[in-house]
Amino acid sequence: MSDQQKQMMQVNIKGRAFVICQSHGITDPSIIGYYVQILEEATLSMLNAESSVADFHNALNEKAKWLEQEIGQLTDSASGSGEVQEKPEGEEDAEQQDSDKPAIVQQHKKATGYVPEAKSMGERLKDRRSEMEHLLLNDCVTLKLVSPKQAKKHVHELVGRDPKKAEEDLVANLRNALHQQVIGFIRKHNGGPWNSATEQTEIRMQIASTKTLQSLVNLSKMLLSEREEWMAKTKNSLVGRLFGGKVNLDK
Repeated sequence: MSDQQKQMMQVNIKGRAFVICQSHGITDPSIIGYYVQILEEATLSMLNAESSVADFHNALNEKAKWLEQEIGQLTDSASGSGEVQEKPEGEEDAEQQDSDKPAIVQQHKKATGYVPEAKSMGERLKDRRSEMEHLLLNDCVTLKLVSPKQAKKHVHELVGRDPKKAEEDLVANLRNALHQQVIGFIRKHNGGPWNSATEQTEIRMQIASTKTLQSLVNLSKMLLSEREEWMAKTKNSLVGRLFGGKVNLDK
């Protein structure tokens, strides 16, 4: 199996795991990396030295379905863990009979502690905007998806808009910025870590599949990590070390 085929397999596995995690609301890069490793090990265990590209895709499809089911079961059980458990038969009667122990009876009854005050629609919209504002002014600027001036402009444009619609427009804009970064790097470095047509197509699909600002930021970090890893393995990294500069994705 050639190095190009191995790279193609890794890109496909990372992309499939990323999409699965995003569909279940998993955005933490470390958790996504954990599931990438699981999917890679499970897929490669089904292959041998004579396996073809078609065999790889069949194995990846099978193990991707398995991983999605596993993550689905974990997220379902996590969401159900907060449900109130039904009391065994006879427990309520025992509570009523034990009138001399009101404190114990109270423990078995439905909790009546502090109830948070419901937020107004305006407050909820403000909270949603705050999340996007933080990503814009920090992560997006650091990743050079926008300049500081552009970030402030986007923050100003969020005010008075429906956050969901505003995020759709914003993500569409930043997806294009990320795509231009990747294309520019590929052209300058003869492909870099993505030197095959298959890998480049996979990246385009990953960028196009992002629907939220958080998922776009996570994808940008993943691509930056792949690029820095490639730079570290080539002579290009020597320049960055000599001048003390950290590699920027759009350089």
